[in-house]
Amino acid sequence: MISASTGISIPTSVVNKNPKPGHAIALNDSQIVRSNLRINASDGLFYTFNTTKDKSVWISLSLCQGPGIPAYNTSDEDLLDRLDKSADEAQHMTLVSMYVSRDKSNPRPGPKTSSSSKYVVYAQGGWTQISLSKGSDQGVYIGVWPPEDPRNVSGEYVIQMTASTKGSLERVDYVPSLFLDDTDRENALLTSFNYTSPAPNISLIVLPTQGDFSLSSITYFNSSFCRIFDLWEEMSFLGIQPFINSSETNRNTLPRVTRGANNQPTALPTPSFENSAKNVSFSTSSNAASNKKRMAALDPGDVTQLELTAVNTTDTNVTEQVLAQVRKQFHVSGLSPGTNYTAYLVSSKDVGESVQRTLFPSVKFVTKTAENCKLMYDLDFCPELAYSVPYNPNMSQVLALQALENIITQNYINFTKTLDTFPCASDKFGLYSSVSTCDDCRRSYQNWLCAVAIPRCTDLVDPEKSAASQNGTELQGLPMPANVHLYPYIVNRVGSNSSRQAYIDEIFAPGDYGELLPCLLTCEMVTRTCPPVIQWQCPRWTVTAQRDYGAFADAGSDGYGVGQNGGAGPDGMRFGGAYTRYVAQDAFGHVYCNAMHVDRLFREASTGAPMRTIMPSWRIWTATLSIYILSALVLG
Repeated sequence: MISASTGISIPTSVVNKNPKPGHAIALNDSQIVRSNLRINASDGLFYTFNTTKDKSVWISLSLCQGPGIPAYNTSDEDLLDRLDKSADEAQHMTLVSMYVSRDKSNPRPGPKTSSSSKYVVYAQGGWTQISLSKGSDQGVYIGVWPPEDPRNVSGEYVIQMTASTKGSLERVDYVPSLFLDDTDRENALLTSFNYTSPAPNISLIVLPTQGDFSLSSITYFNSSFCRIFDLWEEMSFLGIQPFINSSETNRNTLPRVTRGANNQPTALPTPSFENSAKNVSFSTSSNAASNKKRMAALDPGDVTQLELTAVNTTDTNVTEQVLAQVRKQFHVSGLSPGTNYTAYLVSSKDVGESVQRTLFPSVKFVTKTAENCKLMYDLDFCPELAYSVPYNPNMSQVLALQALENIITQNYINFTKTLDTFPCASDKFGLYSSVSTCDDCRRSYQNWLCAVAIPRCTDLVDPEKSAASQNGTELQGLPMPANVHLYPYIVNRVGSNSSRQAYIDEIFAPGDYGELLPCLLTCEMVTRTCPPVIQWQCPRWTVTAQRDYGAFADAGSDGYGVGQNGGAGPDGMRFGGAYTRYVAQDAFGHVYCNAMHVDRLFREASTGAPMRTIMPSWRIWTATLSIYILSALVLG
C-alpha cells in the first residue's frame, strides 16, 4: 500500500508491548513491536521468536526515541588507555546492544552470557540488524541492553523490534544514492541513483537539521527508521511537511564507455530548440531586436570563447541506447530561507503482506537567503543544468528563459559549423580517440557553455571565506596557496556591470549576487573529448583561470585533481564520507565549484592517479586561429 501524500509504503501496524518483570515479549513473524528500555536499567529487554531451523531469520532494531550519548574520541590514545579499552570497545560502550541466541539454555542473552560474539551487534546511528542463515527448532531468543556507559545521561529509549522469515524488513544501505542539485530561497532539487524500468518505489523525507522535528542527535539516530519516519509523520499531522513533487529525468545518466564492436557509446537525446521556442510565449519590447543582437555578440575574451556543443547525434557509428537509464528527481518546496535540512531517500518493496524498506545515506543542504537566485532545471537548451541562476523577480520567467535560449542557440550554431568540418561519421578518418566520440565532444562543450554563460547563483560571502580571486589582481603566474580551509570558489557580483557576462546585467539586472564559479575541469573535459579541429586550450590555473574558474576541493596546486589540498589530509571523512576523488560537492552540503557532472565523469574515467592531460603542441599554436574563426561566426 502506498501513501498518496508521500509515496512511502505504510508499514505493518505497530504494536506496543512492555513485558512483565521476568518475562519475555513474544514476537510474531514480521510484526513491528515497540517497547521501553530505561537507560540505567540493570537488566535488558528480552524477546522470543518461534521458528524452525530450515528458515532464515532477519532481526532488526531501531531506536525511536531517547537521549543521544556523546561518543568517546576513539582516536585519543591516552583516553583509550585510561578507559582500558580498544577503539571498538570504547565506541560500543555508549551504544544500545542486541544479543541473539538460538539455544533454549540461554533464553536471556546478554553481556554476561556465553552468546557467540557473531550474534552481538550495536545500534550505531540508532539501527542494527542480525541475520541468521538458519533459525532453530528451539526458537530464537533476543536480548536488548542499555549502553554500558551512559556517561551521566539519563532517560528512556523506545525500542522498535522486528523479526521476520520473509526477508530484511529494515535495511540500511551505505552507498550514496541521493544527490543534491541545488537550492534557492524556498526550494531544493535532489535526484536519486540511476535505474531502468520498472521504476523502484523510492521516496524522500526532508527534516530540519536543527530545532523542532529534527533528530535530537544526528550521530545517535541518523539511521533510525522509526525516529525518522515518526518525525515525518508528525510534520504531516500538523500540516507543516514541505511539498515534494517527483518526476523522472535522464540528467546525469549517460554512461561513459570505451569503444569496441559491442561496446559503443549511447546516442544522445536531441533537444529541440525550435520546438521549445514555439512553446514559449513572452512579451515584446521596442528594443527586443537590439537585445537579441547583444545576446549574440558574446565577448570572446570571457572564459576563452563561448561555444556550444550540439547535442543532436549525426555519427553513424553511435548505436541506440539499449537500456535507457533515468533518475527520479525531487523538487522540494515550502522550505524556510537560510535553513539547514537533512534529506533521506527511502525505497519500499512489498514482501508478502509486509513492506521491506531501505534507508540510504542522508544528504544535508541549506536554503539560500537571496531573493534573486532562482532554481532552474529541465531546460531543453541546457539539459544538464540544474541549479539556481541570477534572476530578477520582477522579470517574466518565460522571457528570461527565452533570452538564455537565444544566447545558447547562437553559440550552438557557431560550434556546429566548426565541428562539421571534421569527419565524425567516418570509420577511417573520424576515430580520433579510443574513448571519445564527437557526441562526447558536443556534450562537453554544451556543459561548459551552460556553466559559463549561465552563472550559478548563490548568497554573497565574506571574501575572506572564498577561495576565488575576487578581481584577479593577485594572479601573477606564481604558485597560489592551497585551499586548505576548503572554501568555495565564489565571486561576489556587486554593483552594476559586475557580472562576468555583460548581458546578465544588461538584460536581467538581477542585482547583487554571488557566483559559484565553474570547475576548471569543465573546460578540461572539452580538451579531452574533442577532435583536433576544435583546437581547444584552457587557461592556466595560476595565471588567469582563478578569475573565472574554481577547482575541486581535493585539487592539487595546478587546479586539477587529485591532491591532498595543501595538507588538508587524505582522509575522505572531511567530505562527510562522500567521494574522495574529484570532490565538487561533499555530503555536508558544501559546493566548491559548479561541476556540471564532470566530477562523476572523471571518477568513472580514471582508475589510477589522475593527471592533467598535456595538450599537444599542434593544439596550442592553432588555438588563436580557432578563436578568430569562432569569433567571426558569432560577430559576423
